[in-house]
Amino acid sequence: MASIFKRDGKGSYIIAYFDHTGRRREHSSRTTDKATAQRIANKLEAQTALRRDGVIDHRQDRFSEENRKPLAQHIGDYLAHCEQAGHAPAAIVEKRRHLDRLLNETGASRLSDLTADCVEADLRHVRQLGLSARTVNFRRQVAVAMLNWCKRTGRVESNPLSVIPKLDESRDRRRVRRPLTDDELARLLVVAGQNGRKAWYLAAAFGGLRRSELVNLRWGDVDLLHDSIVIRDGKAKREDVIPMHPQLADDLRSIRPQTTNPKARVFPKAVTNLTRQKDFLRAGIAQRVVVTDENGEPVMIGKGKRRRAKTWISFEDAEGRVVDLHCLRTTLGTRLALHGIAPQLAQKIMRHAEYRTTLKHYTVLGLTDTAGALQRLPGIGTDDGSEAVAATGTYDNGPSAKAPKDPPQIPQHSECFSQLDGAKPSEAVTKCRSAALGTQVTNPARLSGGVRTVARPLHKAGDATRTRNIQLGRLKLYH
Repeated sequence: MASIFKRDGKGSYIIAYFDHTGRRREHSSRTTDKATAQRIANKLEAQTALRRDGVIDHRQDRFSEENRKPLAQHIGDYLAHCEQAGHAPAAIVEKRRHLDRLLNETGASRLSDLTADCVEADLRHVRQLGLSARTVNFRRQVAVAMLNWCKRTGRVESNPLSVIPKLDESRDRRRVRRPLTDDELARLLVVAGQNGRKAWYLAAAFGGLRRSELVNLRWGDVDLLHDSIVIRDGKAKREDVIPMHPQLADDLRSIRPQTTNPKARVFPKAVTNLTRQKDFLRAGIAQRVVVTDENGEPVMIGKGKRRRAKTWISFEDAEGRVVDLHCLRTTLGTRLALHGIAPQLAQKIMRHAEYRTTLKHYTVLGLTDTAGALQRLPGIGTDDGSEAVAATGTYDNGPSAKAPKDPPQIPQHSECFSQLDGAKPSEAVTKCRSAALGTQVTNPARLSGGVRTVARPLHKAGDATRTRNIQLGRLKLYH
């Protein structure tokens, strides 16, 4: 039974009652009228009984309580969870930036304000500002991930943002990388070798290591005895063992100190992006471009003898594709494809979950590569000694033709299959059937009996009683 009282005999009435779990609770009636406080106490007691009997879901109380908290508090709790889970600091900064902008642009102050219509309208506005589809999808991903976390922790009943569709990023790629040619890669290694940075680029070009993996690489992860590298805490958060190219292994042996700590970094001083840009410029991979004004005149900077045209470094080609450190992974995937490495093996070397990722994003084959592949195909009916190949996969059994070692099954789409039952077989049909059986048919009228004599049943794969690629199911057509 609920009871009402005043603390120290003054102020509003306090209602004391036991909830559906048996815990004693106190609730302020916010009134000094005893009759009104008693009605509120009776209502609380009735709702407690309904929750105890399962008529009212008690979880709604938790949802209502969490919804009264500011949305910024939930965002802070989610980012603290991401930090505790070991997410990269840069990723947490990006999540905070997108969530703060979503909070300011939508004007949401409670979890219930984050509806699908509200967030989708904000994403549409961001898209209209000219941002890429990938940026819009990332903001959507962060919002959906935060609501999923709120659902798992019992803060919301469901995630209303899961119905928001993704944009097609393949139609709006703002940063497309291109692979380096062998000549460009050779020039880059020459420039890097003069400055002691050759192993850095070799590890990226032959090992496919990302920048973070290069920075975190330790000598204890490099096995120069078996020419392998162990990648720990990479992008996939797993431990991968990849083989080393002989050129990379030799260069790592040359820079390894005589006595080294296994926990020491292979590259104590990481190559910065500015240094990498200068290396690309010296190797001729990037070009300096003169900045011009509206009239096409160069923009001049400096004074007196130091006056010169303003320039900037361009890392784009004629197609708008860029080159950076990560493009060396694209170079590795493309070179593997050009040298006939199976996609499944390239997938293992590139450490992708699916080989489709390797083919879609890290294999760039141009018209020159495809044209060269076609030029390596043998001609048809040429005089260079190559045999002509029939389009249907059959072979010619004329007097000058040689039957293959293992002839195909009954020739496809031949006239012997279009013959009606009971019709007299022609000479062409007889020759066709003779080629299929590997024997000379002397009496076409008794062909079906001859086939039954020659053919023997096949009980399982590998039996020696199998005839030479004869489809027994089609022998009824010979009658």
